Amino acid sequence: MSFLHRVKTFHHTVTRVHLKRRAVPLAALVLTTSMTFPVIAVGMDTYTVTDGTNTDTVVLHESNAETALRQSSFDAGEYNITSVVEDENGYTVSVKAKYDVTVAADGQTKTIHTGDARVSDILRQAGVEVGENDIVEPAQDTMLTEATTIKVTRVTTKTMTETKDIAYSTETRETSELEKGKSRVAQEGVNGKEEITLEYTYHDGVQVSIVQTGSRVLEQPVNKIVENGTKEPVVTTSSTSSSGAPSSSSRTITMEATAYSGGGTTASGMAAAVGRVAVDPRVIPLGTRLYIEGYGYAVAADTGGAIKGNRIDLYMNSESACNSFGRRSVTVHVLG
Repeated sequence: MSFLHRVKTFHHTVTRVHLKRRAVPLAALVLTTSMTFPVIAVGMDTYTVTDGTNTDTVVLHESNAETALRQSSFDAGEYNITSVVEDENGYTVSVKAKYDVTVAADGQTKTIHTGDARVSDILRQAGVEVGENDIVEPAQDTMLTEATTIKVTRVTTKTMTETKDIAYSTETRETSELEKGKSRVAQEGVNGKEEITLEYTYHDGVQVSIVQTGSRVLEQPVNKIVENGTKEPVVTTSSTSSSGAPSSSSRTITMEATAYSGGGTTASGMAAAVGRVAVDPRVIPLGTRLYIEGYGYAVAADTGGAIKGNRIDLYMNSESACNSFGRRSVTVHVLG
């Protein structure tokens, strides 16, 4: 081998060795350089917590809005989450300061520190049960957004029965057995009986209403029946004696007569008038038709303290007529 050939071979060998020796540091350099690149965060979320005035930003790993509130500068015990909105920058958590709601029920009050919530939810927090008929103000489905008072009124009912009278009616009939102007009670009236059912309503123990919910008749009323006469009175005028007295009568009595005036109402209920006289009912019953000689036809309609036995007091239109009549003996024909 020539000298020149040996030099070329040596140069080629040295170059390969050099390159081999440089290959290791180059790989190491590449590895070292790749390990110094920044690490990109995976699973981190940004939460912006705000009450509309103050704002705080919290970055959390795979968390939620409740945790973000607790981790923020807002006091989780004094704030309530109202909404959570996601956008390309993360989550916006809107919060609102809690407030006091007063629950009044059963004579007691409870205070619930809460955020916006329905009345029914706050009642549950207060441990207040609501009956089917109870009144809640505001209504249970109302969403509260500020401090207020919830009033629960307990509604109870009680059913009772009572008995009351059913008033009888008065029925009138005509009868030919009585003369016109006369009447009689053919049947007395009797009230009936009715049982009624009443519902009493109470608000917190105070009665507020009574409603009748039912009734049933226990005894039917009995009507009062009044009979009015239709018979024409019989007056005998076709046959009289020379004195003008009826030709026939049931009996004739000689009586001591006086006279009175002044109007008023007689013992039989008739108005005092000429033709209505006072008698002793033990001698002549009230209502008896009479013919009194020197006076005319009359009806026994009145009584008097001094009219006893065979005494009769004749009504006249004036005091002077009474004085003129004075006291005298008269013949009285009892007609019936």
